[in-house]
Amino acid sequence: MDLALELLTVAQFLILVLGGVVVYYATKSYRKVKSGAMLFLAVGFAIVTIGAAAAGVLYNLNTTSTDALEVAIATQAVFQVVGFFTIVYSLKWAKD
Repeated sequence: MDLALELLTVAQFLILVLGGVVVYYATKSYRKVKSGAMLFLAVGFAIVTIGAAAAGVLYNLNTTSTDALEVAIATQAVFQVVGFFTIVYSLKWAKD
């Protein structure tokens, strides 16, 4: 395994852990205040976190393909767009 792949693996792991912590606290806050906006915030961060993890897994499982990196990047980008839209929705339009 080369250095770049090791760094990518470590970064994806840290994104998964830190994203999980954010989702945990957002979900905990939702349960406390029962705010729909907080629920959408938790879901948005979960989508972004899952997308980062999915991209890492897809790339690591398919490193022999020349398209593996492109598929991983596209997967992460789609999850990020949906996740960040959900976060913006929670901050701008969601009602309590």
